[in-house]
Amino acid sequence: MSELRDWAGLPDGLLHSVITLLGSFPDLLTFAATCCSWRAAFSSFPSKSTFYTLFPPLLLQPNVPFCSPRPFPNVARNTFVPKRPCYVTDLASQDTLLCSHIPLLSIDYGNNCPPNALDKFAFRGASFGHMIFSWNRSCFVFDVFTGIDVSPPLLPVDEYTEIYYGAALTAPPSSPNSYLIVSTASSNFFWHVGSNSWLKRSPRSGALDKFVVFKGQVYGMGSDRRLFMVHLTPQIRLQKIPVSWGGRNSMTKWHFSTPWLVVCGDMLLMVGCRNCFPGTGDVFEAYRLDTSTEPAKWVKVEKLENWAIFISMDERVQPLSCMNPERWGGRSNCVYCYDSGHLVPFELGKPLQGDAIKPDVFIFICCGSMVQPIWMVPSMFSLC
Repeated sequence: MSELRDWAGLPDGLLHSVITLLGSFPDLLTFAATCCSWRAAFSSFPSKSTFYTLFPPLLLQPNVPFCSPRPFPNVARNTFVPKRPCYVTDLASQDTLLCSHIPLLSIDYGNNCPPNALDKFAFRGASFGHMIFSWNRSCFVFDVFTGIDVSPPLLPVDEYTEIYYGAALTAPPSSPNSYLIVSTASSNFFWHVGSNSWLKRSPRSGALDKFVVFKGQVYGMGSDRRLFMVHLTPQIRLQKIPVSWGGRNSMTKWHFSTPWLVVCGDMLLMVGCRNCFPGTGDVFEAYRLDTSTEPAKWVKVEKLENWAIFISMDERVQPLSCMNPERWGGRSNCVYCYDSGHLVPFELGKPLQGDAIKPDVFIFICCGSMVQPIWMVPSMFSLC
């Protein structure tokens, strides 16, 4: 090692061994941003796509008056989108507040916000480290951790068509399998990132508004809890999956006020709570999709084993999961939410107790236009 004076020339094998010792997403991002050869070593790391489950997701906190002097590594500042600062909290080192930027919406600051190009845009969803905004027929996708934005062509709808929550990506925009999906009242529109047009699909039971990627396959769910497999190639097709409710402790499809789809390892789960505003005394439950029978079944999961789930205050944001949360001081078998400066763990199947949250404080599941605190993973770790 003493003879290797050129750190940029370290062999990939040695750099890969260093990567395995890093402890958080900010550490990994700093490593990748050090120099071109280190970024190449990071990109060639054989198990990079599993990193997103090894560390807790990052908590994005908007509406801060100023930002920490520690900027997020390698954040671009020169895109056309006007931006404002936000905090990024890493649970693996809770005393660390990094600085990032998100698009500046006038609704975030009310009448005190100066006019800008995003005055009429609203937040519509987030996935794979990107936030999605729309107004009328226009959309754009913004990478929170690099500042890079992508704009698709205008949607083929009239000016009176509303885009509802449910906008999502199927993969980071840099992936060849990346599609942007937006939902209207009755249809889903699909844009293959980089193409010149949208494709429209209209499920008979109404548009899908929840999406998840499980074992390389995209799944979608509508407000009626019907599950669909979303085929993107060779052409976009929505295939309904017949699902029954199995087991003695099964649920009815109207059991949850708001259900989420989330992946924990080899399990595709539907997670939810009966109350729209889960707080003290409420219970989160989870049901696993069992495809070994015909039809498939939602089967109640009593324990998440060594997994934890992170649900954002905003139901348009995809939940995230983390394996072995004890590595950073967390707890397995918990659904984590964030409310009013508190990280709130709901143990699966048990009511929230103790001093974790005050009885009169609730976790608001919001679907307004403003950006709430949300959990995210940098796009480079979100590969499927």
